[in-house]
Amino acid sequence: MKVGAFLLYFGNFLDILRFNKAHMRKLSFLIAIAILIPVLSFSQDIITLRNGKKIEAVVSEVNKKDVTYRKFSNPKGPLYRAELKDIGRINYESGAVDEFNPIQGEAASPKLSSNTQNSFGDSFGRNLISIDAMSLLFQNIEISYERFIGTRGKLGIRVPVSVNMNSGDFNNGFANARNVFNSGFDVNYYPLGQGVSRMFIGPSLRLGAARTTYSYFDNVIGGEVSTTGNSNYFAFLLRFGFLYTPVEELSIGTAFGIGTRRYVTNIPNQTAGSAVSLQFSLGYRF
Repeated sequence: MKVGAFLLYFGNFLDILRFNKAHMRKLSFLIAIAILIPVLSFSQDIITLRNGKKIEAVVSEVNKKDVTYRKFSNPKGPLYRAELKDIGRINYESGAVDEFNPIQGEAASPKLSSNTQNSFGDSFGRNLISIDAMSLLFQNIEISYERFIGTRGKLGIRVPVSVNMNSGDFNNGFANARNVFNSGFDVNYYPLGQGVSRMFIGPSLRLGAARTTYSYFDNVIGGEVSTTGNSNYFAFLLRFGFLYTPVEELSIGTAFGIGTRRYVTNIPNQTAGSAVSLQFSLGYRF
């Protein structure tokens, strides 16, 4: 009897042990799922800034100018925003990588160089509207529009319009003829493409009208003759300049041009002359 009772109890113990093992497997599986759910729901991305600082984040959106994200330590917290110009790289939890700018202490990869060349429009606007502060010294108002062309914006087509605000006459010689109105176009070549600071060079064509006063001695009447009126002209110049863009929307430009000007006028021996331009402009880029 004792042997039979022992065998009965031992059989029940094995059944209970097998039951508990099966339930332990199920319980372990459920615990693993419970642990993985929040990890899978809030995957970690790494944002590396240009200065080398790393941000553990959950990236929400990558726009043309900035990135929105939440901190990985607070995935339901507030949205943060970082400008693309301050970001070097984003490593996503999926293994994908977005390269934007060089990181201090790291060599720029070929992929980064290619992206930088092909994403000119993401960092700098292709349109620039400017007003020339230098022209105000001569009572002119000059406004220009420039459009940047090409993958890296190496070519700029600029169209200026200048109007003089002084309608009075003057007597300071034909060589200092006062502008009435002019327009034309400039072709600016930026050898290094667009960036924070870039030099340019290119030809410029101007068509316009000038208010001229010229005095000369007339042998027929034996005296001095003064002629005042508007004279049409065209000018061709070669311009050298520098464009500085400290922030995406603001540009500061300076340029110097030298060339020749030809007047359409009846004044003797006064049909051509030199042309010089000096520009200092402030502009809005978009």
